[in-house]
Amino acid sequence: MSGPGVILAPLDAETLQSQGLLHPGSTTGTHRLHRRRVTEYGDVEYKHIPLDVPLQSPLADEAYVTIPQTLISRQTLAHIGLSDSKATELWHRWGNWPADGPSPVIDGPGRAIDADDDEPLEAVFLGFVIHLTKREPDVDDESDDVQWRSYLDACGISHDVQDAIMDPHFTDIRLSNSCWYWIQDTIEMRYAGLQDIQHISLAREMQLRKTASQSGRREGNSGGQNTTTGLSSPPMQGGQGPAGVSVDVWGSARAIAARNAPGHTVLYKGMDKARVTGLLDETGALSGSITKLLSTPPADFSSRWQDFYFTPSYQVAERYAIYAKRRVTCESVVIVCFCIKNAAVDALGDAEIQRVYWPSGEWKQLIWYCQRNEALPSSLIKYRKATLVIGTISRKPSHAYHQLESWEHISGNHVLMVGAAGQEQLAGVQYVFSGREDGENFLLENGLRESIKVFPLLSRELE
Repeated sequence: MSGPGVILAPLDAETLQSQGLLHPGSTTGTHRLHRRRVTEYGDVEYKHIPLDVPLQSPLADEAYVTIPQTLISRQTLAHIGLSDSKATELWHRWGNWPADGPSPVIDGPGRAIDADDDEPLEAVFLGFVIHLTKREPDVDDESDDVQWRSYLDACGISHDVQDAIMDPHFTDIRLSNSCWYWIQDTIEMRYAGLQDIQHISLAREMQLRKTASQSGRREGNSGGQNTTTGLSSPPMQGGQGPAGVSVDVWGSARAIAARNAPGHTVLYKGMDKARVTGLLDETGALSGSITKLLSTPPADFSSRWQDFYFTPSYQVAERYAIYAKRRVTCESVVIVCFCIKNAAVDALGDAEIQRVYWPSGEWKQLIWYCQRNEALPSSLIKYRKATLVIGTISRKPSHAYHQLESWEHISGNHVLMVGAAGQEQLAGVQYVFSGREDGENFLLENGLRESIKVFPLLSRELE
């Protein structure tokens, strides 16, 4: 199959099939792809799985993952977390969404038929799914598990994704935000993961064509006939490092060593790998815009603007990353880390750096206004103007703050605590750099460009 929206590039798919790494899925419109060809570092994460596993083998379920053939499809709706009935419903509504005029299905303009540079059809499709999945009212940490399950059912989320979101091992993380937040985050991660598979497949195909072309030129120069039709194996196998991601995984000796940098503060951010695609080049050096690392408001110290949020606690980043890994199928999750010079932080002027911690009244006020997406009063504008804000991490979803009568009602229950159960716990801390040029330039000039590393978090961490 070829054409717009196809996830596996035609020549890449043909080569994978010839090597026994790609098979028809058990349902129409799907593939079964060997896990070592799903992500850029599949050979690293799944090196324990042989490449020559037949479909009849007991290892087949572990070796192969089912993916949709095309990005905009009913199969994709099921893959990103919707139940069979919800996927069928939305696929029907998508097919009957009018091409012109206002839509009777959702508010706003009619369906875009052709992709364009401003809003590709894939983005329109994802927005359509999210809009028609959400239900009101949302539920949060004030609701019990039965209410969470009822909301997940109302949104049409499949039972396996429900179990992942509701996994009791991650109750502390789950209750730091609302049910809808985790639904949307899961859908977006899985969809971005399919786009990443598409990107990786296209890169493999380009390499196949390049190698075939070089082989053809060599044969032509020697007077021989060019009989090259493809490569015997895709690139990036045999444990080779993927473009932009270190071959050292999270938990490796190199990753552990990166946590210790005298004279520097090491900062971390756990996220799905698809959202940082293109951040680094094939050598591991920074190549893309670091805007990929921006966080979307409302957030603790950002009411209406995007800023760079990191934590100096690798345990916090690790915990969020593992929860993300629990909620995906074949998608990749990474932990970004880098070092910032302490001397550069110390050299910031009084107006350039602000520190604000629980239980101060100013921390409560800042959280109150930012999480409620309100304009800051004049007494708090200094935080918006600062290059760097260091402070305590909150742990409640935004709408929880709308339910409070005033900032004075914010309590210790609104603070993210870090530490193993049964041991002394401390309030989590975050470093928030301005999303303006001053914050970005400070990051680049004081360590991020030279020290940034991206460590893949493997499935074994779920154990």
